[in-house]
Amino acid sequence: MVTEVTDGDTFHATYLGKDERIRLIGVDTPEVSWYGGQAGCYGEEAGLYLRGRLVGASVRLEFDKEKRDRYERLLACVYLGDELVNLTLLRLGYATADPVPPDTRMAPDFEAAQKEAKEARLGLWSVCSG
Repeated sequence: MVTEVTDGDTFHATYLGKDERIRLIGVDTPEVSWYGGQAGCYGEEAGLYLRGRLVGASVRLEFDKEKRDRYERLLACVYLGDELVNLTLLRLGYATADPVPPDTRMAPDFEAAQKEAKEARLGLWSVCSG
């Protein structure tokens, strides 16, 4: 069960009986200000969206090649029912595709979703420059 959302691409959940930080594979969302740092354009919207969708929810994690990153976070594709949350963030314009080898199995799907959101000027693509 998801216990806390850190930002738009990282959250805490109980996994195998312990609290784990989980980083969504293949996506990146702008930074948020609630840690005292500089917020990126659309970062808070992404964090609040993920918080609203995941806190208290049971999710299924699917791993690629690397199970953890250098910060010891679990790296996962995250499913809420049949919905791949990583892909939803891209489709709605809350995130950009960020393939990090070797975890690139979903990269073509993620790139396609980003392209569609960008062309439709959804989310961050409607308000952020660059």
